[in-house]
Amino acid sequence: MSSRPQGIVVLGMPRSGTTLIRRLLDAHPRICCPGETFLLRASARFIEGESIASGIEYGVLGGLRALGIAEDSVLSALRRLCFEVLEQLAARDGKPRWACKTAVDSFYLKEIERIYGEHAQFVVVIRHGLDVVCSLLEFTQELQAYVRELHAYVARFPRPLEAFAHAWADVTTGLLAFAERDNAILVRYEDLVAAPEPELRRLFEFLGEAWDPAIIETAFRQGDVRGLGDWKGYATSAVHAESVGRGLRLPASTIAELAPVVGPLLERCGYPPLAAGRPRSADEAMRHYELAMMWKSLRQPVGPDPA
Repeated sequence: MSSRPQGIVVLGMPRSGTTLIRRLLDAHPRICCPGETFLLRASARFIEGESIASGIEYGVLGGLRALGIAEDSVLSALRRLCFEVLEQLAARDGKPRWACKTAVDSFYLKEIERIYGEHAQFVVVIRHGLDVVCSLLEFTQELQAYVRELHAYVARFPRPLEAFAHAWADVTTGLLAFAERDNAILVRYEDLVAAPEPELRRLFEFLGEAWDPAIIETAFRQGDVRGLGDWKGYATSAVHAESVGRGLRLPASTIAELAPVVGPLLERCGYPPLAAGRPRSADEAMRHYELAMMWKSLRQPVGPDPA
């Protein structure tokens, strides 16, 4: 890249701390990072296609190419549309730069690379897989639905924790590769909450922006939720590490079931190996079920005698 792009894109698995990053970026006096716009997700889905007979691309790009409209002109038009909206939002805040964060964008890394790869700076956020799995379960219960990007995983793996573990592994594998770009920086959630100022100084140095000591205070002084986003992230009033390690408090048998899915990648991300364990046997699972039912029946209030 000959010069620094104006735009900043935050990528990370949902419930990885991307809303925290959004608030901190938005607190910088030169950067506007509003609530989730879904612009990148929409543009990524717009160019999705599939290969049919003889390798023909069956989708927008293939259809327009057959009509003499070059792929580059389509991608440029999409990019211009999205950037113009984000520039308007930044101008409304009186700031010269924009940043965007929509957590589900991380499911469309190939398309985002294709449209935006050389035209923005990227902040790639990762978090411990078991913590993400637990937080996604909480998020799904709050939404009372699965976000569209998780549907395929839930269809293949009916147990939610297993489905979320596979989603985390797939997305995080892509994020690690994406973070190797010269115009990307990798941020681990755990490092950020353990030492906010050094990590933020590193981040803003990468972005070419001066460090402002008031950023952290400003981020949590703002009462305006500024659009759609993670309800839990908006409810946070400080940078803290309270939710770090929650996944390791799952039952040992559950961790053992998820370990083959997340374990090798956790070590690639710099996390300690998971403790050895084994899933419950069928007999153990039945005994656990029976004990749970017995405990629930004992806790039931005793009603009046029907007689």
